[in-house]
Amino acid sequence: MNVLIIDDSAVVRLMLSRALEPLGAQVTCPASLADARERLGMTGTGAADVDVVLLDQVMPEMDGVSFLRELRAYPHLQELSVIMVTGVQDEAQLEVAFAAGAMDYVTKPCPPATLRARTKSGARLTRALRASRERALELQEVNAQLADLNGQLQALSMTDALTGLANRRAFDLAFDQALAHHARSGLGVALLMIDIDHFKRYNDALGHPAGDACLHQVAMVLRGGVRRSTDLVARYGGEEFAALLSDTDAQGAAVVGERILHRLKHEAFVHPDHPLGRVTVSIGVAALPDAADHGLKDAADQALYRAKAKGRNAAVTWRPVPVGNPA
Repeated sequence: MNVLIIDDSAVVRLMLSRALEPLGAQVTCPASLADARERLGMTGTGAADVDVVLLDQVMPEMDGVSFLRELRAYPHLQELSVIMVTGVQDEAQLEVAFAAGAMDYVTKPCPPATLRARTKSGARLTRALRASRERALELQEVNAQLADLNGQLQALSMTDALTGLANRRAFDLAFDQALAHHARSGLGVALLMIDIDHFKRYNDALGHPAGDACLHQVAMVLRGGVRRSTDLVARYGGEEFAALLSDTDAQGAAVVGERILHRLKHEAFVHPDHPLGRVTVSIGVAALPDAADHGLKDAADQALYRAKAKGRNAAVTWRPVPVGNPA
């Protein structure tokens, strides 16, 4: 037990120290308030190995209550038990002291047994409060770690493990939100449905591990081609991908589609069973409000079908088909 006695009287400091000797306490009696502040870590150290402070209520340099208020302003001293030492039991003064943060009081001259009992009680309270604060901090840290883990799990649940893109679940949520935002704001939203051409042939020729590598390579090209942080690129399923573009019309989405085709051509990933000898994709482009009556996803799927029918390695933008004309 470490006790700090703050009293302007050397005689009182000696009496209190001797009364506490049977406890085996480590008693410190600073000669000034400046020394007391340093011992309590109020001068920048921010640490104090003190369990109880016996604080004189009346001192010439500063009254005990004012010093107590100063002490309580330090977070590391919030749990420290402070026992006021007073010459007169004045109810009004004691009320002020308790309001300032005193936990107990003794009157001079204090019976040694009473002083020891209250000091021991104060030390137990300090340690209990400190232990409670440490547990609270540990719990706060654990909660922060759990929140971080939950965030990671949430991110994993929305991420395709193979490509690192958003997965189908994430796409479906974003798609619903995009439609709701369009309904509220009237701003355009575009969708690109993207399919790797002759992917089954690729797997048959090189094997599924190579096919997985191909999916990852194409995903990186798509991520580079869809540049805005507000847009979403997802693996829709199998060899099919989707890109959801916010505040974008059909013309702007078509530009993104052509950019993807150009970047994929530049990369020239080898496809041994493709007429062009390299990996290509077909892209169906649709946008709102153009496809409002048809449905954005259905329109993009129809445009993708037209890109395939056109010979693949193409980006086709959905347009309403005039009545009587074939799709």
